[in-house]
Amino acid sequence: MKESIVSFLSHKMTRALTASLLLLVLLFTAFPAYAEEGAADPHISIMIPLFSTALFIMLVMYIHQAWFRDQQLYAHKLGSRQPLLLGAALSIGFLLRLYLAATNEGYVNDLALFHYWGNYALDEGLLNLYHGDFFLDYPPAYLYVLYVVAAIQKLLGISYGGTGFLILYKLPALIADLLAAYYIFKQANKKLVFPMAFGLMLLYLFNPVVLLDGAVWGQVDSIFTLLIVLSIGYFANDKISEGSFVFALAALMKPQAFIFMPIVLLVLLYQKRWKTVAISAAWGFGTFLLLSLPLFLKGDGITQLIELYRGTLSSYAYATLNAFNTYMLFDLNWASTELMFAGISLAGFGTLAIIAAVIYAGYIGLFRKGSEKPLFFIGASLIIIVFMFVTKMHERYMFPAILLLMMAFIQSADRRLLHLSYGFTITNTLNIYSVLAFSKTTTLVPNDGVAFLCSLANVALTLYLLYVGYDLYVRGNVKQLAAREKQEQLAHAEQMVAKANGSDSEKEAGEQPRKWYQFGMTRKDWGLVAAVTAIYTVVALINLGSTDAPKTVWQPATTEDYIVLDLGESKPLQRIISFGGVGSGEYRYSFSNDGVSWSDEQIVAHDHVAVFAWKETNVAVTARYVKLLASSTGFSLHELGIFEQGSETPLPVQLASSYVPQGAVRGEPGNVIDEQSIVPYHHTYMVGSYFDEIYHARTAYEHLEGLKAYESTHPPLGKLLIAIGIQLFGLGPFGWRIVGALAGAAMLPIIYVMAKAILRRTSYAAGAMILFAVDFMHFTQTRIATIDVYGVLFIMLMFLFMNQYARMNFYRDRLLHTFIPLGLAGLFFGLGIASKWIVFYGGAGLAIMLAITLLRRYTEYRNAGLLLQGNDGSKPAKSLKVKAEQIRKKFVPYTISTLAICLLFYVAIPAAIYALANIPVLKPAEGGYTLQALIDYQVNMFNYHSNLVSSHPFSSTWWEWPFMKRPVWYYLDSAPLEGMRSTIVALGNPLIWWTGLFTMLATTVVSIRRKDGMATMLVIAYFSQYVPWMLVPRETFLYHYFAMVPFMIVSIMYMFKLLEEHYKWNSKIRYAFVSLAVLLFIMFYPALSGMMVSESYILNVLRWFPSWVF
Repeated sequence: MKESIVSFLSHKMTRALTASLLLLVLLFTAFPAYAEEGAADPHISIMIPLFSTALFIMLVMYIHQAWFRDQQLYAHKLGSRQPLLLGAALSIGFLLRLYLAATNEGYVNDLALFHYWGNYALDEGLLNLYHGDFFLDYPPAYLYVLYVVAAIQKLLGISYGGTGFLILYKLPALIADLLAAYYIFKQANKKLVFPMAFGLMLLYLFNPVVLLDGAVWGQVDSIFTLLIVLSIGYFANDKISEGSFVFALAALMKPQAFIFMPIVLLVLLYQKRWKTVAISAAWGFGTFLLLSLPLFLKGDGITQLIELYRGTLSSYAYATLNAFNTYMLFDLNWASTELMFAGISLAGFGTLAIIAAVIYAGYIGLFRKGSEKPLFFIGASLIIIVFMFVTKMHERYMFPAILLLMMAFIQSADRRLLHLSYGFTITNTLNIYSVLAFSKTTTLVPNDGVAFLCSLANVALTLYLLYVGYDLYVRGNVKQLAAREKQEQLAHAEQMVAKANGSDSEKEAGEQPRKWYQFGMTRKDWGLVAAVTAIYTVVALINLGSTDAPKTVWQPATTEDYIVLDLGESKPLQRIISFGGVGSGEYRYSFSNDGVSWSDEQIVAHDHVAVFAWKETNVAVTARYVKLLASSTGFSLHELGIFEQGSETPLPVQLASSYVPQGAVRGEPGNVIDEQSIVPYHHTYMVGSYFDEIYHARTAYEHLEGLKAYESTHPPLGKLLIAIGIQLFGLGPFGWRIVGALAGAAMLPIIYVMAKAILRRTSYAAGAMILFAVDFMHFTQTRIATIDVYGVLFIMLMFLFMNQYARMNFYRDRLLHTFIPLGLAGLFFGLGIASKWIVFYGGAGLAIMLAITLLRRYTEYRNAGLLLQGNDGSKPAKSLKVKAEQIRKKFVPYTISTLAICLLFYVAIPAAIYALANIPVLKPAEGGYTLQALIDYQVNMFNYHSNLVSSHPFSSTWWEWPFMKRPVWYYLDSAPLEGMRSTIVALGNPLIWWTGLFTMLATTVVSIRRKDGMATMLVIAYFSQYVPWMLVPRETFLYHYFAMVPFMIVSIMYMFKLLEEHYKWNSKIRYAFVSLAVLLFIMFYPALSGMMVSESYILNVLRWFPSWVF
């Protein structure tokens, strides 16, 4: 047993999963997700940084795959064009920076200060600069630069705030960017081949955080970083005097240079020659004093200089100033450093962090293996540790780490250092962008999902950095980039051409390729699916809603219309309850004993929330006659019941008289009392509408009746499907909910088939189906008559068939056969967008999957070409020659045909479905169904969603959904039995959702590392629907996460499968996991279904957090 545990813990995947689990634990302890609600935070869209980082990732992937992996090939191809490429890249990088500088006003306060300081120095003289009565916290070095910039501005007559001003004041940083990129190239070209050196230069030149900091923001961190890197470069090459000189310039640039002082001490320690140490110290101190003291001679000289640095370093006494670090993770942004925790102030923790950073730097520097001085890595680790754990950090202080990590890679050739630079690039891009975007309204960046996730990612990256430093420099383990040689390229080409004759993943699994309609289902699978689906359907239909609801209706035409109801004799009345129909208006009850004199008038407002609901009006009057007078028209009533005090049975009633001079708009006055047997004493979800049913069930009814639709904020197909249920089962809760409930049941076979196709084992597919069946959101959301269920149903189907297409290969399968799953995915995409626009997000995922599939075909096409060019006449190569030639022949026409057919499947057919679905909406409207009316309808719909900024008490943002911070409370019985409670809430099964977040992240890592196409589908399906919500500024709700849940559940089973491939006993954990999920469903069933239970059970057992209000 002990040996198996050791084996388990030593496995790479297990270590990765364990680390992820620890981060997940940290996530739950740190994230303030379950606190009571406070004021709403300001919101920004992160579309720009996400788009820029996506482009950067694509650049990274291309450079790694082509230039780094096939570097020898590209070195040969590039040949004499190297100088041209170098010049072109630098020119394009510079022009891009000029464009960004000219079109972005940057951080206005910083540029305003730079302008003021430079012009003050120019007008009053440099020697007077530090003696004016204004804010100035920069050391002298950059003020010399600003002096020159101001002089140029004055010479050229450039006005403040214009395009020329923006370019001029950002120009020094832009030049530093180019110099840094060229320095990377020069240093890399000494140790590596040209393609790798050039690729590294491109990765810095077009790095989004570098572009953002200088060209967009207008800051000068790139100059400071260049000086730090140059000084470390000199130190690493034993040029101590030169390094000391440049380091002094860096210290005169920004006080943050002192963070790197341990490097200077290490270098001097390495020398062991005191004469060299003395000379180097003289160079450093001499430079520092020579360039700084003249500016302080009019003041207190060296004392004032020291005070400047002391004041700068001691200012901003806050835990963090918008830096996405450990303090931001624990919601301590702009918190005082005097705040105490465990008897230590935050400032004290910062001091401890400084000590830890120095110890770590010393450990790496003194106990390294080999003669190479790891100074660049030590520099990166110092700035990162300080940024993450020391107080008073600003958002840009980690900027030097990107260049330092790239230089450390050049020095050591360990690919993990590059990976770290990419990770910190993404988090720092989002950090700096957030501060810049919020700067227009506030200096305090809220601890939203972006801040929290970036802070968490930075913690993970920092821990990984510490491990890499130990593993690389102390243990001597180097993880180099694997470059393919010519023979390896040919072998890879042979493999790719061979695989083109069969599905990659299935070949690896030893299985035969499947047809488009084959999912690996057996008779046993279908039997299991039928059994679980039947059980679920029975559970879902229990107490779904009453099949009895008023069918007839009366809608008065004028404000003179009234009806008089006769109870037969005077009765002490307690309540009148009415079932409202579509429309809004107002009516009045009045009472009489003789039918002549009327009193005790009560006004009843019939608004949109009264539709298909029993509206209770409590009265305390004795009367025989009840008059209902329309005081404003537009409303309609289906039924009305009158209750005597002490009775819950409606009184017998007759229509005494009515006055409808112009006739009714719909129905007859007697219709309001013709279905008395179904009148309830009290409104519940069983007999009427709740939550958004007042919109969607209403609109479905309006479509059936040919009325103008009230709800016009979503496409109509989902409401037409609801209308089918009403048509078949009548106007009532069961009728308008049944189709959604059956759609929810239909999702179970779909997720089973999907899981079986991906995981290939019945036990995993069954686990996924059962987990989905007992997910709270799936159960609740499919039992309410809203349209989300239909969108999710079609999303599941379209990804199911797109996955089937991705498994096929038009080099192996008939081209027309590949069109079938491709077309079915397009069909369900069309049905989906006609139901709810969220399906557009999934459509982007389909496009990505199609692009990846065609990219695989191109890779096979490219490798077929390499194979044909490199064929040496050997027998194995000859056997593949025919296949390679077929691939070369088929790729272009088959790709064009596929893209052309996609115009039909994903444009024409969805457009036709969408247009046809809108007929019931637009036909009753004024002007009828026209193309212009269709377009205007969509524009109005878009404007509604894009401008939705209302504050709903149960709204939540995208980063809160996986944690279920704010469930959506749908229903509460307003008059339950004493001590009892009937409620309905939309939330997820905690075990599934919280584990699913972890497994989804793990699946993402696995899909990248193992290049597993099945895992890739899950990742694309999940994130293509999740990421767009990060960009939406409108109000959002937890149920918007519903579309991601099926893929998250399959990812849970996927990770179980991977673990069980190595450790069979993990199957017991899987069985326990599924069983616990079922138990949680049973435990929460009352709050999901509206079942009447003890109020204390709901409040004390099920409400786990204060923000879980139901």
